[in-house]
Amino acid sequence: MMLQNFPLLGYLLLSSCVASSVLPRAGDDAGGHNWIDHDKVVPFTQNASPGFDGQLELRFNPNLYVSGGCDPYAAVDSSGNLGAGLRPTGGGRDGCGDGKGGQVYVRRGVSQDRVGIMYSYYFPKVRWAKGDNNGHKHYWASIVVWINRWGCDVDDATSAWPVGVSFTTDHLKWGVAKAGDITFKSSGVGVDMPTRPQIQIHDNAMAPFTGADGDKVYGRDVIGWKSLPDSALQALSDVKYEKTEVPFVDANFQRQLDAAYQESFYGGLSDQQGCVEEATPAEESPSLPTAQATNPVRL
Repeated sequence: MMLQNFPLLGYLLLSSCVASSVLPRAGDDAGGHNWIDHDKVVPFTQNASPGFDGQLELRFNPNLYVSGGCDPYAAVDSSGNLGAGLRPTGGGRDGCGDGKGGQVYVRRGVSQDRVGIMYSYYFPKVRWAKGDNNGHKHYWASIVVWINRWGCDVDDATSAWPVGVSFTTDHLKWGVAKAGDITFKSSGVGVDMPTRPQIQIHDNAMAPFTGADGDKVYGRDVIGWKSLPDSALQALSDVKYEKTEVPFVDANFQRQLDAAYQESFYGGLSDQQGCVEEATPAEESPSLPTAQATNPVRL
């Protein structure tokens, strides 16, 4: 009887091996959505959130340089199909070195009454050392640009300036740098002054980028939180990765933003720093501090 079952057993083992070679890691759950090859996920064309949110998203969109590991890829398409990722085999860029610009997912929030804009990038795999055990499928990395307003106009995006930047150095771990320790480049949004931080990622860790400019240091196409189609937003909210998480969905966003917050960025600054209300004829208007008015990014 046992001998008669051997062919069936062999078939089952072969089927299992074949299935495991094409399916995502057992701990990754698409939440009822479809996995497709990571390089078949069509990114969204740049589409910031409507109105004021979108102006801020574009104004502070980081220039990202990949110094090692995968390029960022789109994580989801307009139909809600999710990138299946890659096994962490071969070299760090094997199979993931052509992200074609990739995508950056952006959401604005508040922590400790301060405004931060989170920019999140999806990578189909991550490795931090040689060897197939030193990495895993799927990885999300994020940058948070913390901003403050100078002046009285709450609807003027050009009155907002960066005071510091937080960035992931590993899963759920954050590094920080004050604005004075970051190189910024012009955004082309509003006043033509440097507001876009230069950041690099090497495998799993982000850090300020201090190298020379080049065509590999650039901002990825923005898709704003309020511009994501319902199908894509639902897929990103439902997916459960074994080793990482989507940082900007409702279930994770506030916790991640709070972890990234750094009080020292603000150093006693008030919101609407330097705002001087119009004086009555009987009053004298206090003068605006010159250094804050002319060079607010250096804090």
